[in-house]
Amino acid sequence: MTRRSTPILAWWGSVLVGVLSVGVGGTLVGRPFTSLSVLVWLVGAALLITGIGEIVAPDPSSLRWLSMLGGAALIIGALVVVAWSDITVLALAFAAGIALVVRGLLRVVDGFLVRGIDRWIDWITGSAGTALGVVAVSWPTVTLLVVAVVFGISTVIFGIRQIIFGLRSRRPLFAGAPARSRGRTAVRLFGAIALFAVAVIAVGVSIAVHRAHPGDPGPFYTAPSPLPEGPPGTVIRTQIVAGFQPNATTYRVLYLSTGFDGAPTAVSGLVIIPDVPAPATGRKIVGYTHGTVGVASNCAPSLQGDAWAEFMRSEGLTAFVDAGYVVAATDYQGLGTPGPHPYLVGHAEGMDELDMVRAARSMPQAKASADVAFWGHSQGGHASLFSGQLASTYAPELHVVGVAAGAPAPDLVEMFKANLDSPVGKILIAMALQSWTEVYDAASLDQIVTVAARPIVGQLARTCLYSSLEIIGALPASLALGITFLSNPPWETEPWKTIVESNDPGQAPVGVPVLLTQGAIDVLIPPAVTTALLRRLCANGDTAQLVQLDGTGHLDGGPAAVPTVAKWIAQRFAGEPVTVSDCP
Repeated sequence: MTRRSTPILAWWGSVLVGVLSVGVGGTLVGRPFTSLSVLVWLVGAALLITGIGEIVAPDPSSLRWLSMLGGAALIIGALVVVAWSDITVLALAFAAGIALVVRGLLRVVDGFLVRGIDRWIDWITGSAGTALGVVAVSWPTVTLLVVAVVFGISTVIFGIRQIIFGLRSRRPLFAGAPARSRGRTAVRLFGAIALFAVAVIAVGVSIAVHRAHPGDPGPFYTAPSPLPEGPPGTVIRTQIVAGFQPNATTYRVLYLSTGFDGAPTAVSGLVIIPDVPAPATGRKIVGYTHGTVGVASNCAPSLQGDAWAEFMRSEGLTAFVDAGYVVAATDYQGLGTPGPHPYLVGHAEGMDELDMVRAARSMPQAKASADVAFWGHSQGGHASLFSGQLASTYAPELHVVGVAAGAPAPDLVEMFKANLDSPVGKILIAMALQSWTEVYDAASLDQIVTVAARPIVGQLARTCLYSSLEIIGALPASLALGITFLSNPPWETEPWKTIVESNDPGQAPVGVPVLLTQGAIDVLIPPAVTTALLRRLCANGDTAQLVQLDGTGHLDGGPAAVPTVAKWIAQRFAGEPVTVSDCP
């Protein structure tokens, strides 16, 4: 088959189509976050110009009927995108993905009908376009990467080819295809290889990210129905986790607690017991509350194995075990066990951890006393403070000696405001909003999130944040929230305003000494809001100290605080008086 497509435009028509394609594609790549309406029109324009170009100024190696068919498909896609008045960003990615798949498959078919180097160029280009389209359709959280970058690059490459084709032809209307040239063939081959390289990278990242996500929790986390009788803290089942922590035996535990709605529920967690003999008075307990890992059920820390053991060691596990303490670490409700997870819902976090301590005390091998100190960073600091606040009324049999909290999300309104322009901050906000709409009956995303952004919030809520690959996988969706996100500020819209305010720590006395730690260059939890929390604790009559960690941000704030926290907890267990307080 040697018959080729012939242009129906003069040479300058191809150049014009090429210039427009380069301009629109370049704008897609360079300015994808302006607004949803701008992005919709840019994608629509890219589809339209590329479709028209396929018809009136086709690639010289393409067959006419295939170019006509591909161009028509792209033009139809453009009309759908522009005419869809309430299109979401994920739907936009889907439309662009379908367009890439159709165009790629037609190019592959064209390769079977031509000869020589043109066949290989068509196969390479078509395979790359099809692969990119499949990524767009199957991985919606990569929305912006596909819509803005990939589709934009594809449009730019098409435009460059048309410019080169037009400048080399310079023939009158209906003049037929230009003569072959090695230079033009080399440029087309280079463009095909470049597009294929982008596709390989996109597919590789997609596969790696999907493999990085934890699997389903498994049968251990499935509670019996009905739940067994017993008070909160009753152990339902245990399972040894081999090799989790040297010089200690680690148990995965499923236990009874009180849910966010007040009903009995099953919660999972870890109990780490030192291998050394217990003292006659029993082992002290450190209630460890973890930071943000996600809000999906498969994000439970007790599922993660060695990676989570290493993280817990960085936040003090080894120091506590070496000191002879039992470490009781809840997963929180809805992580491991079926959701929802009440993310940053203070009373739920506090009850989960207090009942985790109760469960540890009920295990004969723990030989644990009633002496407890709590420690956690970020969401864990939030949970640690609420555990201390609730202990005297919810678990009065425990003897809480102190609460240590690092960057403890002390003011959720200020935290939201500080992170609305941060990609990682948007991930955390999206998780909080999705969690609260499932936990609080009166709360709905319709009240505060734009129609276009709601599917993205749902996608982010299914993401775990353990590895860099998982965070990379969430970033495109987070960047999409830069296009459209909140329709109304949650801190000004009921019932969200009340929800946010009710989950700020420090609204009731903790009743025991409090140690706050804070990274001096933390941008997720600004130091000023933790200082404001200190003032609230002092006003409540608590004894509190704030230790600022110079040169420390949010992610390294927990490990950096460990020496201070371990020493402070040892002093509280020893019954030493508090000699340093930042309260008057």
